Amino acid sequence: MCHKQFIIKLKFIIPFVLIFSLKLSAQNYNFSNYSLKEGLPQSQVKVIYQAKNRTLWLGTFGGVSNFDGKEFTSYSKANGLISNSIRSIVEDNQNQIYLGTEAGINILKEGKVSTILKSSEVYALSKDKSGTIWGLSDYKLFSLKNGKQIFYSIEGLSITSLDSDHNGDLYVSVRSKGIFKLVNNSWVLYLKFSADLVDIGAKKILFDKKNSARIYLLTLRKGVFVSDKGEIKPFFSDKKVSTYYSIEQDSKGDIWIGTESGAYLVKKTSIVHFNSNNGLTDNRIDEIFKDAENNIWISSSSDGIFKYEGDAFIRYNTFRGKNLTYPISGIAADKRNNIWIGTFNKGLLQYDGKTIEPVKETQFINKNVFFVFSDKEKNIWVSIVGTGIWKYNGEKFDQAINLPKADFNSMAEDEEGGLWLNSPAFCLYVKNQKTLKITGFKGYTSSVFPINKDSVLLGTSSGIYLIKDKVIDKSFKISALNNAYVLSIIRDGDKFLFATLGDGMISWDIKTKEIRRYATEDGLNSNDIYSLALDDRGHLWMGTGRGINKLKFNSATKRYNVSRNNPLIVECNQNAILKYNGNIIVGTINGLVRCKTEASAELKQVPFVKISRVNIFRKNDQAKDVLISSVNKDLQYELGYNQNHLTIHFNAIFLTNPNAVTYRYKLQGLDADYRTVDENTEVEYSALRPGNYTFQVMAQANGQKSNVAEFNFTIIPPFYDTVTFKSFAVLFIILSIWLVFYLFFKTREKKKQSLEEIKLNEQAKIRKQTAEDFHDDIGNKLTRINVLSEILDKKVDDTQIEQKEIIRLIKENADLLYTGTKDILWALDPKSDNLFEILVHIRNFGIDLFQNTGIEFKMEGILPAYQKLKLTMEFNRNLSLVFKEMLNNILKHAHASQVLIMIIAADDKLINILTTDNGKGFDLKSAPMGRGLKNIKTRCSRINSTFKINSILGKGTTTRISTRIYVTN
Repeated sequence: MCHKQFIIKLKFIIPFVLIFSLKLSAQNYNFSNYSLKEGLPQSQVKVIYQAKNRTLWLGTFGGVSNFDGKEFTSYSKANGLISNSIRSIVEDNQNQIYLGTEAGINILKEGKVSTILKSSEVYALSKDKSGTIWGLSDYKLFSLKNGKQIFYSIEGLSITSLDSDHNGDLYVSVRSKGIFKLVNNSWVLYLKFSADLVDIGAKKILFDKKNSARIYLLTLRKGVFVSDKGEIKPFFSDKKVSTYYSIEQDSKGDIWIGTESGAYLVKKTSIVHFNSNNGLTDNRIDEIFKDAENNIWISSSSDGIFKYEGDAFIRYNTFRGKNLTYPISGIAADKRNNIWIGTFNKGLLQYDGKTIEPVKETQFINKNVFFVFSDKEKNIWVSIVGTGIWKYNGEKFDQAINLPKADFNSMAEDEEGGLWLNSPAFCLYVKNQKTLKITGFKGYTSSVFPINKDSVLLGTSSGIYLIKDKVIDKSFKISALNNAYVLSIIRDGDKFLFATLGDGMISWDIKTKEIRRYATEDGLNSNDIYSLALDDRGHLWMGTGRGINKLKFNSATKRYNVSRNNPLIVECNQNAILKYNGNIIVGTINGLVRCKTEASAELKQVPFVKISRVNIFRKNDQAKDVLISSVNKDLQYELGYNQNHLTIHFNAIFLTNPNAVTYRYKLQGLDADYRTVDENTEVEYSALRPGNYTFQVMAQANGQKSNVAEFNFTIIPPFYDTVTFKSFAVLFIILSIWLVFYLFFKTREKKKQSLEEIKLNEQAKIRKQTAEDFHDDIGNKLTRINVLSEILDKKVDDTQIEQKEIIRLIKENADLLYTGTKDILWALDPKSDNLFEILVHIRNFGIDLFQNTGIEFKMEGILPAYQKLKLTMEFNRNLSLVFKEMLNNILKHAHASQVLIMIIAADDKLINILTTDNGKGFDLKSAPMGRGLKNIKTRCSRINSTFKINSILGKGTTTRISTRIYVTN
């Protein structure tokens, strides 16, 4: 049957009857209604106006209300209005709202009402390009200058309308004359009326948005006329309509007309009458308005306002007076293209293209239907609670499966004709009247999808399983679906699509194994997905817990993109979806919905976010708190260091789908990245440090991002928190700390030096006293031994040779001991603790050693300045012993005739002592290292000196002792 609508025939419109593929009647178009229970102050809305901030201003007989898509903020005489009857609204360049009332003009700014003019009714207000406000009162035209009315006469005739075009130019309709345009502050004739309009004038002037040469003229009694290139013709009228109140053009170019009984939508090929039969109202339509998001708003005389949600989805809840508002549990088409509809509590329904009737078999009447399924041969399978599975072969129903205590919730058919059925506790495979139960999975079964003859995907309440050769394959896993409740499975090419409860839709590419998730942040109405289907154009449809989504696959990004059509907020049921005659039919908890699959131009609707106000709290001084009610993003607000507690309020206007809006915000200078919030529209910052900050907030809805609103501010630091003060303070602290440590360490060093001096002096005294005592005591005794030996030698007869030899040995050892004690006494004497003394000591030793040996000995490079090179007693002792060993070795083994010791001081305070002889030399590689050389190397290492030797057979030997000596005072 045709849709139940009025088809209007005009002379210049081709008669047309619109017949949809799905021939259900009593379809309901999608209108959202806002009235008293939603917060509208009064149900008769006379004017609708949209401000720059995207909110709607609604003029009623009970005052004016501002609507942001969720809440109404209303003003009345109690707030300062001179009348509650609002007839016209306009916003000036300073964001002030002018309200034309029955008693004059009010201005509303930042929530405060003021009166600028008391007069008769002002039923039209508009603004020209310069920002001047114009209005109509008593069919007279006026402008506002400094709050006063300046009236203009156009040939002394009545002015019936005041409107503007898309460029902001103003036009007025003058009775009996035509349309005049404001040009350079003068009103000039723009369009002369035809004979049909001379005696009536125009109530509303509408400029076509797609054809600048076309103008629509709405009259109160004769309908709508159109002027195309200056020629005026009738456009729309209906004999059943006596009065016409409003006109608007939508984004598709179609014309909406408000009448005394509902609204008409005039398309290129058809006309739809919206009234109570298909979702609107039978009452008078006072205003039709298209907002910045291309939504159509319709106000009625007693039903508030309606928002038209588009015709992408058509609801069917009655058929020829029969109720269809049941929860739909399944839909399938049979061999004759009849539709079978399963319901909860109302059994099974059949639609044969003409009528829809309940199936009257006893087993179906008022029963709960779990699903309706059509196999490859178009047989209908129905699952009834308590009575199992029934099959309809085109003639009659037979019970196919009935297992005790088993109800089945879904069904699928594989390529070999095998049937897979899900009961919560098991999966049942049926073929050739044989059944096989499959278990071994967790949770409850909810969906099944055969991949091929060997493999089947099983969706459960705890994820997805693979049944391979009729057995659960425990090695198969899709990690993204672990513990997910899988409600439906379909295949789109290489991708398997899984509808889940709470986790959105998961896609799995069987070739690449790529996993992708789609959720509300991608534009879905809900994360509860109950059904999936593909239409003839390859678009994906899903029934969710909050409406129906259409998705298109983008081959470039390899992702599904959500269509931006106005959403239909309904709750869908699991697997109740059917591709039928070029449409998608979806079962909901309240009847059927037909989804149009043909491509339509989509308008990218985005939210508009703004910072509504900023509260700045002054520490310990509430009287000096600041409110910024209008934030300018181009300004840098300066706040004191004690104004570092802020509350920032923001909100986004998205009239298309206000409940889909989420927010992201960050404070540059504090936050590293954006934070995400759902419905909270304020954020508080306390104890902010001085510095530069930028608060940024954006909104997102249906996958579309809004503009970014900003609040730039600087918290000025106190003088003690400035960089200069901090620099000086840090420098002062560093210098103070350095001075304290310097004095501390200097004092400690002096004390240490003093103690060291005392210690050295004491050691020197002890060493000197020891040397003196040693000399006086040991030396005297050795001398005495020597003298007594000589006396004894004289008394012993020369014939006593053995006794003489013993006396000689005693004297010789006493002499040797005395010579050794001289070295000890020299080392003990503090006067020997410098390089000069040790070198002189070595030289004297060499002279004494080589005297009367025929070896010439020289030592060069002993400088008086070496007296300043202080040495330790250990250094002196080891160095002297090194040279004694070395010179004795030369005397014993070298067979040299010359020995030279040279002292060479390098620039880097390195002293090199070279000892050279012209003896026989030796081969360093073959000659073993004797004990003497080992002792020399050991003693050199003790005094942190290096020893090197170089010898050539027949040419002598050279040694070098290198030591680094620092001058000390």
